[in-house]
Amino acid sequence: MKPWIIRSSSFVLSASLLLPVAQVHAQSPLVGNKMATTVAQADSVAQAKAKLSKEAALALATKIVPTAGMTVQNVSFRSADSWRPFPEWSFSWVKKDPENGNILLSYSVSIHANTGELTSYSHQEQESSQLPYAKRISYTDAQEQAKRFFEKNNAGKAAETRLYTRDMPEPKTPLNSEVYYNFRFVREVDGILFPDNGADITVDASGKVTNYSLSWNDVTFENTDTKISEEEAEKLFKEQATPKPVYLLPWERMETQNNKPSLGYMNPFTFYIDAETGKALTQSLTSYQLAKDPEPVSSKVLPARRSGQPLSQEEAVQWASKALNLSNYELRSANYNERDYRGNRPIWDLEFGEKGNTEDGFAYVSVDAVTGDIYRLNKDFRGHKEKTTASKKPDMEKFKAKAMETIRDLAPTMAHQLYWTEPIEEEIQNQPVDSERTQIRFERFINGIAAASGSAHFTFDIETGDLLNYSAELGNETYPTQVPKHLPATEASEKWWTETKAEAVYALVPLTPEDAKRAKEQPSYTPKRTAKIVYRATMTPFEQPYYLDAVTGEWSSTSTGKTIALHRPAPADLKGHPAEKELSLMYEYDALSLENGNIMPQKPITRGEMIEMLMISLNQGRHYPQYSLERKATYSDVANGSRYFSAVEGAVDRGLLDKNASKLNPNETITREELADMIVRALGYKKLTDFPGMFQSELSDIANSKYRGSIVIATTLGIVPTDKQKFQPQSLVPRADAAITFTRFLEKRDNPDSTATLLRK
Repeated sequence: MKPWIIRSSSFVLSASLLLPVAQVHAQSPLVGNKMATTVAQADSVAQAKAKLSKEAALALATKIVPTAGMTVQNVSFRSADSWRPFPEWSFSWVKKDPENGNILLSYSVSIHANTGELTSYSHQEQESSQLPYAKRISYTDAQEQAKRFFEKNNAGKAAETRLYTRDMPEPKTPLNSEVYYNFRFVREVDGILFPDNGADITVDASGKVTNYSLSWNDVTFENTDTKISEEEAEKLFKEQATPKPVYLLPWERMETQNNKPSLGYMNPFTFYIDAETGKALTQSLTSYQLAKDPEPVSSKVLPARRSGQPLSQEEAVQWASKALNLSNYELRSANYNERDYRGNRPIWDLEFGEKGNTEDGFAYVSVDAVTGDIYRLNKDFRGHKEKTTASKKPDMEKFKAKAMETIRDLAPTMAHQLYWTEPIEEEIQNQPVDSERTQIRFERFINGIAAASGSAHFTFDIETGDLLNYSAELGNETYPTQVPKHLPATEASEKWWTETKAEAVYALVPLTPEDAKRAKEQPSYTPKRTAKIVYRATMTPFEQPYYLDAVTGEWSSTSTGKTIALHRPAPADLKGHPAEKELSLMYEYDALSLENGNIMPQKPITRGEMIEMLMISLNQGRHYPQYSLERKATYSDVANGSRYFSAVEGAVDRGLLDKNASKLNPNETITREELADMIVRALGYKKLTDFPGMFQSELSDIANSKYRGSIVIATTLGIVPTDKQKFQPQSLVPRADAAITFTRFLEKRDNPDSTATLLRK
């Protein structure tokens, strides 16, 4: 079961301590962990050095876990290593169903083998998912539960940490009871945070801690008395930021085949400032250098290799064989696609095999059937022998020039749009030092601006210089002929800084090459670590990634491309209203919008607004499915591309709406009987309404309603408000009543008592 909220890591320092490994170990320290050893197989020397015996550690663990009625499933010991520098005892217990053997309850606990501290904890219970929606705890209450658990079970470390929420927004009110709240308690040294160390705690909707993981190192912290001030750091951030507009294609636009990118500015403050010297640093604490200007593969448009009718299979094979010198290969298979994903063009995909070799020796080639451009070459790596000496350092300028020449030769129509860009730090770090291959990457640019998609990648053999792999594609989105008028970089930088805060933190100094090599060769080696003070820039957290639209100057969602409000204004007419809580929920999920700053509780809700909210709730608070441009509209007045299209089509697919109607009228108000029917459909009780006579009702005005069955079900369950005498089927539904109805729907949904209530009726 996945947590409902995932902590953003956009502004957390690099995980130098390999925190994910620690977290996995915390969740399942006894299964699938190659570095863990069973007691029988444990390193006896490491155990002998540990201050706590298995029995002593177990005694501490049983104080945390209620082991009555449970069986010990496993015990393990893990010695200290370079990834997690302390020895650890781990225990797990399970409780099984005596009839079928299914696990009903499980606990796992890890204890620091020297200090006796709790280092990890997990708790899973089969019944936890059956918690009624109305009994879930709030985010604030969950926060207190996490804090109490930490203070109770590891008071020492709790006293040295601070709950950190700057990097994630307070989550929205959950729409179901399967909610998990994640909290990060960060280590604090002399008032300065050390984000690489701390505790991660997860609390479920019932208030139980389900996961706890501690990451902690023995670190020497630099004491910098000459630390520059926050104000000075802010000035340095602004001076050294170099925002550049880029074309962006929001993820959901890609899924719906919308091929019009937006021009935007991404966060320009992703570097650090050295708190002592004021110099800009990368996240690996190396000197931050401005990237070199990208270099075009060709300064002009090159002619295509060919034109005319598409290549036949025989012609494509001949073309590829000649261009790539495949004389020693023969065709094994061929596939033709008239609209390939690489630019929506006709493509031949060819597989060649080395003559006389049926086991290996292959080459995959993709050829544009019209232009003759070669988009892909993929050869096997046979012939690479085990290395006996260190690889020579590759001449990157030589390989860059060779890659450029290859593009101009194999894919000339792309050459003027592909640019060499300086490798980012992550790419440099991920390339093995002793590798026998090297890679070169090119990116697509349109009128000097990085495109939303399009790239070329090369892999060369360092020793021979042979091209082993090559791929190139431009994407099929459409760009304007000229760069749109947009905000200058200085204004973009200022706007980003309005949502930014300079924050002093300790950053772990990377291992020296010697320590890194020794740690790799000796798993038990734990190098000494140091940390220095740097300033980082943290952004205003939001529920989804965002960018600054360079044309409009508005914040926009990286997912949808839609304008967002990082700071939601509070409705002026909501405080103190009887339905304040319910209306706030609908406003929180954007089902209701403000009018002149007011929520307008008595304004009738529209059909589209209610459908949108129901669909969001049925998708666990996430956005409803997105549909491609090929999706035919069910209703003539809700076209593909309208605000309500995806919600309406999703509702049709789930049976919430009558797909046989010609129109929906999403902007018209909804009646009480229509609302009752929509709610009953969402509950999954629609088939019961085929037998309206089975339900008795004291309501005097519903006999002639075609939604009588739905009205009886909705009122019997207490979802739609009524005075128990009249329902007023044709009356409109004020926003306040709609919000109350929706909240009651959430409380009754998936509740076994709801079915029992209907049966008693």
